[in-house]
Amino acid sequence: MNSIPLGTTGLSAPRIGFGCAALLGRTGRKDSLRALEAAWDAGVRFFDTARMYGYGESEALLGEFLRGRRQEAVIATKFGIQPANQAAWKGVAKSAARSLLKLAPGMHKTLQKTAASQFTHGQFTIPVLQQSIEESLRKLGTETVDMLFLHSAPASVLEQHDLLDAMQRLVEQGKVRVAGLSGDPATVAVALKSNPPQLGAMQFPCNVFDISAATGFSQIAGGAHALVANHPFGGVSRVGQTRAALASVAASSRIPAAVREKLSGTDDGLLADVVLNVILRDTGIHVVIPAMMKPHHIQLNVDAVTHSRFTAEEIALLRQELATAARQTTAQG
Repeated sequence: MNSIPLGTTGLSAPRIGFGCAALLGRTGRKDSLRALEAAWDAGVRFFDTARMYGYGESEALLGEFLRGRRQEAVIATKFGIQPANQAAWKGVAKSAARSLLKLAPGMHKTLQKTAASQFTHGQFTIPVLQQSIEESLRKLGTETVDMLFLHSAPASVLEQHDLLDAMQRLVEQGKVRVAGLSGDPATVAVALKSNPPQLGAMQFPCNVFDISAATGFSQIAGGAHALVANHPFGGVSRVGQTRAALASVAASSRIPAAVREKLSGTDDGLLADVVLNVILRDTGIHVVIPAMMKPHHIQLNVDAVTHSRFTAEEIALLRQELATAARQTTAQG
């Protein structure tokens, strides 16, 4: 895949990244490494992780995988949600949870809530920042992370000028290339409008249920910030709703016959083609980060971004129609 500049940050990467949240979380070591290898072979070079991912161990596995290929990769990590210290029994519990998910995928929300209790949120202090970046660098096996995000930050963090200045000092020290904020679209909109000079990158959810980021953020950012979209399918629990919204659009009389014919395709890549391109095409968003742990899904996502069946005009129409259909699907659900 070809790389593009990520705003004016000086970084560049292909337009699809790899979300590392499942590494050593809901996916074990063997399958995690297999997914990373498949992504790398497909041309993925942007890897998004966090201190909390994999119960605090995702970074270490990513660092192990990137050994010898670090210079080709863009690594984004986050701080502000602290993983709890792990006792030996938690490893057994994680393995049991993974097995349960394979047998009963519907248990994902319940297990997610249980896992959430193992983390401490909202840890936006200078001591946590300093401790967290040192731990991230150590586990990733690198001297510099390319992006460091405030993780699930509220808008109030933008008033912590001492913290933002501390992040800037990490940039000046060479431990971080670009500091940024990861949050919900409303918080990111506030950050883009206030435009604190310390923050050069923004990460946010963007999918058919919350498409506002795909239609307005680049105008606010003016092309300077690196814009990174995550949760493109709305999360595991919303994949079915995404498919329902797409089916609704495909049946609409407002859609030209040629587009309806494309939407009638039965291949596995149709959903990825629509969703990922609705987010990326002509929006100013630089990178989208799906959760993709199966090699087949990784290849489908990469193919969707590199060889879409839809024209730019068709994607613009689908973006508008899907936003309406998603709202209706959510209301009915």
